[in-house]
Amino acid sequence: MTTETENILLNPLPVRTWNSLKMNEASYQGEIPTAFCTPEIKKLPDSLKLIQNETLDNVKSAAGDKLGELLQGDSLLIESDSEATPAILSYDFTGGKSARLFLHAKENAVLPVSVIMTGEGTAVLEIKISAEAGSTVDLTVIQTVGSDCDVITDIGCTCDKNANFNLTKLELGGAHEYVAVSADLSGEHSSFTANAGYRVKTNQSLDMNYVVRHTGRKTESNIFASGILENDSTKTFRGTIDLIKGCAGAKGTENEDILLLGDNQVNQTIPLILCDEEDVEGNHGASIGRLDDNIIFYLGSRGISAEAAEDIIAHAKLDAIISHIPDEEVRTLAHSLITPEADGGEDA
Repeated sequence: MTTETENILLNPLPVRTWNSLKMNEASYQGEIPTAFCTPEIKKLPDSLKLIQNETLDNVKSAAGDKLGELLQGDSLLIESDSEATPAILSYDFTGGKSARLFLHAKENAVLPVSVIMTGEGTAVLEIKISAEAGSTVDLTVIQTVGSDCDVITDIGCTCDKNANFNLTKLELGGAHEYVAVSADLSGEHSSFTANAGYRVKTNQSLDMNYVVRHTGRKTESNIFASGILENDSTKTFRGTIDLIKGCAGAKGTENEDILLLGDNQVNQTIPLILCDEEDVEGNHGASIGRLDDNIIFYLGSRGISAEAAEDIIAHAKLDAIISHIPDEEVRTLAHSLITPEADGGEDA
């Protein structure tokens, strides 16, 4: 069962700066499923505690308020109070489903969690995280939902003193996908690192909004996105580093690397650094390009077709993101999902 929604605004920039280009937010016209998805728990160490229908308050969203108002169903909380080994959860969104996952790392705990998104249907996933002082949360999300489905992912985290949030995210499915990631670095010396990889195939679209708020002193954020845009695809990446008054000594960096395969792609990269503090450092950069003809010629001289050469380079870009996945089993799975066989033999 689903509920029809009006035109929902998603992924808003914290400050409206792109009015004339209509890039301040995304618009989603569709359905938010009211059926909730229970994950298949593929691996769960004894040291982790599962709590049904308990949520975390005061974790901000980068997707916008409207989505949170619509997601009020069942949820699962995973809690760690020690140095845990990885947990693996698989969500099947077949038929159209929503899911809510909450992660709580207590003081000095380690909480590594991998989430696999599968199925044929509209998929909406909310993940909210609380990292207490000295803790580390390693989150991996691999999205492989059907290529004709809508996908919305909303991830938010708050980090206390000396806490670390590390996110590795792969976008490998979905016809129209919206990704929101929010990190609040309120504790001194807390940090956020994101490695995001994507392959947007023919006629697909991807809209991403990463927002980092530095309020604690000597906090650090690093956002790196790398991906491939194929024929007639569309991608928007919003990356905001907000250096708020009081975050002296904070450093924020964002960078994106885009490879174009084919023609007629639409790419929008919006790096935004907001600064209300003097003793801070903010950096951003982006590169976009096509394969060098010399590379194609070199590989062709060794019997590799142009199509195969494109796949080799594309997979290498995603491999660089996959290398950041801490769990070996999940890394192996991710590698299997980007092989030519997994792509159905499709080339750009």
